This record gives sequence, C-alpha cells and structure tokens, in this order.
Amino acid sequence: MMACRENLVLYLSWSLIIGGIAYLLHQSRHKTQYGRYLEMGCTTCPARLAWFLQELPSFLLPLLLLVQNANQQQQHNHLGRTLLLCTFTLHYFQRTFIYAFLTRGRPVPVDIMLSAIIFCSLNGFLQGYFLLYCAHYEVEWMGDVRLATGVLLFVVGMIINIHSDHILRNLRTPGQVVYRIPHGSRYLGTLV
Repeated sequence: MMACRENLVLYLSWSLIIGGIAYLLHQSRHKTQYGRYLEMGCTTCPARLAWFLQELPSFLLPLLLLVQNANQQQQHNHLGRTLLLCTFTLHYFQRTFIYAFLTRGRPVPVDIMLSAIIFCSLNGFLQGYFLLYCAHYEVEWMGDVRLATGVLLFVVGMIINIHSDHILRNLRTPGQVVYRIPHGSRYLGTLV
C-alpha cells in the first residue's frame, strides 16, 4: 500500500518552481524558436503529435495512480480526492485527445516538446499522488460552498478554454500560414 511521502511532494514541487524560474530566465534572454519564429533546419515534430505526446503524461499518470489506488482498501473517505482528480484528468483528456487532434498549429521544436513532456509528467504525478495519498477531506466537505464554487469555476473555465481554442483554430483557413492575433471581447475570456 502506497503512503504519503510529504518530502517527495515537497522536493518535486520545489523542482517545478525552480525549474520554471530557470526556464523563464533562459527564455527571457534567448529568442524562442516557436511558431512564426521557427528557423529552417530546426528539428520539429508535427503539432498534433507534439500536443498529444506532451499532454499525455498529465492525463495518464494520475489515471494510473487512481486505478492503483482503487485496488487498495483505504479506511478514510476518498470521494473528495477522486472528484478533484477527475476534474484534473478531464481537463487533460480534452487537451490530449480532443485539442491535440483539432489543432492546426505549426510544427513544434523537439526541445520545447521534451520540456513540456517533463513538466506534464511531474505535474501529472504530483497532482495524482498528492490528491490520492496525501490530501484528506472530510465527508462534510462534499457539501461545502467552496467545493461547489470550485467546481463551478472549473466548468466555466473549461468552457472558456474550449471556446478560445475554437476561436484560435478559426483565425486561419486550412492551409493558410499567415500569423493572426485574435481581437475583441469574444476572446477576452481566455485572459480570465
């Protein structure tokens, strides 16, 4: 039976924070070869495949932990933890299996894709591991206004995200390579 190892969660969380800051500093000093700034000769991966591969760990790792956890007898309530984890995996299901195959993006540099795979692997593991093995929610929590508010915010945010993806996909017609930026209040929801 797997138990919560708080030091593992702490060290992996700090590695994500420090790695993110280091990556931000690196990116602020170097021109990123991505999208319209991609130079010829750069090793790339088709956008659909890149998005699928880089988002897959954030869906798959928590799901595997959830299946493993379901096979273990636990004495405390796990409904709240499972609900939170299901919202996380629902988001990454959409990003992995729907968005990835609808995108019309340009090829993605392999180094950017690998960085995203590393981040999504750590993020997926941390979310799944913490929620399933470390977090504790009482049964009363299921009726708490904070849970209802959080679920409502998640649903609204996911709707906005999917709608914004739709707007971005339709800025160009298939085969068009011109760079376009969305304008107007219809796209404002993404900023929220």
